[in-house]
Amino acid sequence: MTKENRILFTGLAVAFVLPLVLGWLLAWPAWVTVPLFVMVLVGIYRKLVYGTRTVADQVGALLDKLGLHQENAVRAMTANRLAKMIEASGNTAAAAEVRSRFDSPRPYGTASSQHSARNIFSK
Repeated sequence: MTKENRILFTGLAVAFVLPLVLGWLLAWPAWVTVPLFVMVLVGIYRKLVYGTRTVADQVGALLDKLGLHQENAVRAMTANRLAKMIEASGNTAAAAEVRSRFDSPRPYGTASSQHSARNIFSK
């Protein structure tokens, strides 16, 4: 188990026990303690099932909200532009993740795009 997972599970365990302990120490009535406990359980469930969202997940949600769904041809180009903005901010790892997730076209002028252009024109 990684250090991040240990910290996550410790925090979730504390969040699980906290409403019960506070309710007992402060003598809260059940109508206060039970809904608080249920909300904590729902939060723990969502965290364990859905996990944390990555930059590529956020970009995908943004593109869906903009109406650029999977079948839209503009989706990859828009993802590439967003990846350029992310890269310009200094986060090249997140930009690479966005490019790999959405299979963005390579910008013209890179080695692989020039190589493929030579292959097309040499035939």
